[in-house]
Amino acid sequence: MKDKHFRSPWFACAAVILVGLSAATAAEPCPRERLLLDFGWKFHLGNSWGIGQDLAKAGTGRGPADTTFSDADWRTLNLPHDWAVELPFDEKANGSHGFKPVGPDFPTNSVGWYRRTFVLPKEDAGKRLWVEFDGAFRDSVVFLNGWCLGRQESGYSSFRYDITDVANCGGKNTLAVKVDASQTEGWFYEGAGIYRHVWLVKTGPIAVAPDGTFVFSEFRDNVPTGAATLHIQTTLLNTPTAPTGAVVKCEILAPDGNAVARARKSVHLGAQSQQEIRLTARVSAPVLWSPETPDLYRLRTTVESKGKVLDCTETTFGIRTVAFDANKGFLLNGKPYVLKGTCNHQDHAGVGAALPDRLQFFRVARLKEMGCNADRTSHNPPTPEFLDACDQLGMIVMDENRLLGSAPQNLARMAGLVRRDRNHPSVCIWSIANEEFKVQTTAAGGRVAETMQALVKRLDPTRPVTYAANVGNEFKGINSVIEVRGWNYYIGATNMDAYHAAHPRQPEVGTEQGSTVSTRGIYANDKVRGYVGSYDDNAPAWAHTAETWWSFFAPRPWLSGAFVWTGFDYRGEPTPYWWPCINSHFGIMDTCGFAKDNFYYYQSWWTDRPVLHLLPHWNWPGREGQEIDVRALSNCEEVELFLNGQSLGRQAMPKNSHLRWNVKYAPGTLSAKGYRAGQLIAETKVETTGAPAAVQLLPDRSTINADGEDVSIITVAVTDAQGRVVPVANNHVRFSIDGPGRLLGVGNGDPSCHEPDVFIAAPAVQSSPIAGWRWKKVSSARRTRMPEVAERCDDSNWAAADVASGEGPLGENEDAVFRARLPVTEALLTNAAITLHFGRIDEDGWVYVNGRRVGESHEWQDTPSFEIKSRLHPGDNTIAVAVANKYGPGGINLGVALETRQEPPPSQWSRSVFNGLAQLLVQSSKEPGAIKVRATADGLAPATASLEARPCTPRPQVP
Repeated sequence: MKDKHFRSPWFACAAVILVGLSAATAAEPCPRERLLLDFGWKFHLGNSWGIGQDLAKAGTGRGPADTTFSDADWRTLNLPHDWAVELPFDEKANGSHGFKPVGPDFPTNSVGWYRRTFVLPKEDAGKRLWVEFDGAFRDSVVFLNGWCLGRQESGYSSFRYDITDVANCGGKNTLAVKVDASQTEGWFYEGAGIYRHVWLVKTGPIAVAPDGTFVFSEFRDNVPTGAATLHIQTTLLNTPTAPTGAVVKCEILAPDGNAVARARKSVHLGAQSQQEIRLTARVSAPVLWSPETPDLYRLRTTVESKGKVLDCTETTFGIRTVAFDANKGFLLNGKPYVLKGTCNHQDHAGVGAALPDRLQFFRVARLKEMGCNADRTSHNPPTPEFLDACDQLGMIVMDENRLLGSAPQNLARMAGLVRRDRNHPSVCIWSIANEEFKVQTTAAGGRVAETMQALVKRLDPTRPVTYAANVGNEFKGINSVIEVRGWNYYIGATNMDAYHAAHPRQPEVGTEQGSTVSTRGIYANDKVRGYVGSYDDNAPAWAHTAETWWSFFAPRPWLSGAFVWTGFDYRGEPTPYWWPCINSHFGIMDTCGFAKDNFYYYQSWWTDRPVLHLLPHWNWPGREGQEIDVRALSNCEEVELFLNGQSLGRQAMPKNSHLRWNVKYAPGTLSAKGYRAGQLIAETKVETTGAPAAVQLLPDRSTINADGEDVSIITVAVTDAQGRVVPVANNHVRFSIDGPGRLLGVGNGDPSCHEPDVFIAAPAVQSSPIAGWRWKKVSSARRTRMPEVAERCDDSNWAAADVASGEGPLGENEDAVFRARLPVTEALLTNAAITLHFGRIDEDGWVYVNGRRVGESHEWQDTPSFEIKSRLHPGDNTIAVAVANKYGPGGINLGVALETRQEPPPSQWSRSVFNGLAQLLVQSSKEPGAIKVRATADGLAPATASLEARPCTPRPQVP
């Protein structure tokens, strides 16, 4: 290490004109569009179509990738979507992944297909068109109009495809995505499906490249006093075949919306080229970003040529400095700043990995309430909306790459992560990987880490780099080359203290600490039920209690603070018990975000506000006269405990610790008073409640946006007659909803609960074979006008056809038309959907109902389906199939059936409360209005929550 401070280098830029501004300028029209592509997808779990790609010929996708494929009987849903959370628990499944039947042992549950049809206006011709995926788990293959766009094996990396060449401007486009979750990437619940957003991006032929803007601030000596110099790097794409000149204009908007600086630069762009332009700007009195003051600036970039706006983008960023000092620890804005962090997976009750944006903000806000100021995105790139929440609410982020490796594919993913996230002020440090057991101390591991670290530094010279190492006092392999030594566990004098003494110029940070295990509301270990006591007493052999690790870190500023494993419980990795446990116990909060007792330990020592919390609850029937272990978590200097008004003593609170009393149980009220400098500053109590008497519904917000995305997070509580939450209640509660909203998910934080998180209504389906088929050879089945497919064609003299056999009557290079009659009643037409199912059409087929084409099939191995309700009428109807056979026997094989589907009745949603609490997620539709949510339970008074979906302007989206 050459310097214990890591500062941003200076970037010189030539030919830049800089103008200071005092007021915002009017926005210029922008040809760029970024449209949300989340709504109206079709989904099918399972794969009967293989890879979906014709490896012999381009543009000829097979099965769902074929534009003519019918997805009429597929389920309609919106993204983000996680199909794994919808599956039942299975003891034979992988426990590390939450006992969900997905993976190599469950092939029928491990591959899913998504399809979305949309129209592009003819005016889009000549534009550059991109489809962007924030993430899909995992191994996705994407097709547009039968063309294979590409494959992304990573379940965590964002990716995009340029669809300009294969898009149909002025017509229909079919996007198909095969997602294969057969293999895992982690050792925790990872979900399955397109669990993040999808976007359609349109730009002109000359435009800012994807992730092509980088803006960062610099101060003299990295000390944020005086003016800030902003460095702006913009990469332009010129896709036309002719060179051109352009002007790049940049405008800086302060948090109050006023413009504070401008810069511009003229450039010459070569034909079909990509060029980086560098500019600088000066902000004289910057407002600094921090978790306490998350103030954000905006950079407006406009590209012009000959007075015409070619492109414009807006980039949100913050002005702040970060560094690590080998003695002072982490420095934010030039001052020591202790990282009070947590590690978290993207996983929440009710939705699995498919978190709506609102839940990202909810979770960050819950962490901040505890006193947390930092989050490590364990162990993979986060969704961009999580970083938006951290930017806006104020949360430092350690942005972590999924896998160590210097192979081109792995470096490309690392580069994509850095380019995507480097404008977020919340991101203050990069992590190249986590706990690479076999290689982290080897010379090869060190060389790979050096390569990855150098790549990160080339793309972002402003942030330090770390690696989460689960080794002790070892300066080998990765630790010997990494900029900031990361510590996973191994606290103590012989490890951390000895390492710091031996390597005094290398900064350090606690990348992962704690791993305390506990279950909300449980106060004794119970292996049979899979529960762990909520006292801060339990940790695996490699881990430590909250008080143990924090008491070690707190007096050592050079450790910079640390990230606790974990802020929230998550599915998978049940520890210390296995089945019936289906999720971890590591969280300071459960999967719903309900606080466990350790929440208040951290809140006591991570915040300045008075905190006083007592545990356990005070409902212990049958234990009268027996001693109960009572503890107070507080930052008060002294705490006095009372039972039914009688003082049980006043104790001084040790720093970073807790207080404890052994109290003989008697029903009533256990209360406490907290003092600072002799003055009463806090009071709390726990009471013996009555029996469960009522259900309560407590929305976190009663007004939500009618945009189809917003969510109200409702706490479901079972209370006694006095309205107190019954801490041992486990009543089963049923839910219903009226109005423009839907129930999105339910949970209760019980790590051993096997009840569904999602209830999917199944339509009533009836299927009946269609018989009486006749057939006739024709000269060509490919003709656009064929009398043989007309509604009133006389087929009485045609030969009978056995369409249920294994192969058809056609020989090689023979064509024919097959016909059948279908009587239809008025009652049949009341079904929501009527679908025609073919066992096989071998090999090219065109299907007609009453003389009108309803679809076609061009893959003989498919089992094609066609929605035909709109083509039917009461009385006799005709079905005709023109078949062109090229090789071997052909025709209609394996039967034809008519399938009817009735609208399913609303699902009966329900969930048991766990120790008095559960959680219900309600999502808006796109219609404004009143939403009523009702909860009932046997023997309890019901509850109703009134929500209002207010009119709003939704994000631009693909219709």
